[in-house]
Amino acid sequence: MKRHVIRLAAVLAALVAGLGLLASPAWADGADIAVQSDDQKGDIGQTVSVSVGLANKGDKPLDAGQVTLYYRAPAGSVITQVGGGTNCQFNASRTTARCQIGAGWRAAIVAPGGPFVRRNLDLRINGKITAPGEFRVACECDANKGNNATSIVLNGVTKPVPSASPKPSVKPSPSVSRSASPSATPSETPEVTDEPTEEEPVGPGVAESSTPAASGDSLLSGMMLVGFGIVLLGLVGLGGAVYLWRVRAGRDEDGDDGGVDMDATQVIR
Repeated sequence: MKRHVIRLAAVLAALVAGLGLLASPAWADGADIAVQSDDQKGDIGQTVSVSVGLANKGDKPLDAGQVTLYYRAPAGSVITQVGGGTNCQFNASRTTARCQIGAGWRAAIVAPGGPFVRRNLDLRINGKITAPGEFRVACECDANKGNNATSIVLNGVTKPVPSASPKPSVKPSPSVSRSASPSATPSETPEVTDEPTEEEPVGPGVAESSTPAASGDSLLSGMMLVGFGIVLLGLVGLGGAVYLWRVRAGRDEDGDDGGVDMDATQVIR
């Protein structure tokens, strides 16, 4: 019984050790570059220094691989100077920079498990800060990318500030103004302008433009009714003529048959 218990304990220990090896990250046995940044405050037109730091949090020293530093200034500021970087390239507006790590800064973070070593990033505030910036490091020697970037915060702005929404316009749309003017009538004119002046003859203008249209429509309707009446009368007259012709033809046939019968009766008598 004891042997079975000892074997079961040995199997469980082996399983736990295997799971520990599988769960351990790949960067646990290598270099791990981490970054930090301090918050800063300033007024418009002022140049402030933001402290950014690097540290090797891995288990091995930093190798000779290339370490690239990326800077993005908070919205409303520009980069004036980068401390600890070399061969820096700026964009036209100096809101972003890409540098290689300087020899002094690199030498300070080679040893594993050391503290953060800081350098200054100088920023000039040109306007209201509306979004945070970013400090990021990239190196092929670092397999842990989760701690390679941090925000650069000025004046407490940690996320983009939403822009003010535009006020709704109170000006009537063109469709409303177009639909209102043709449908206006003389009776509705006083509601639009209570006291029309000589400079704005709104009522008479609308009345004069609508009268010819109404008279033209009534004239066209009358002519159509007259035409329909003439056609209807013609059809009625044609039907009546056909009816009279058939009645007369029937009488003529009846008269001819009656004369023959009378002669025959007289002969029999």
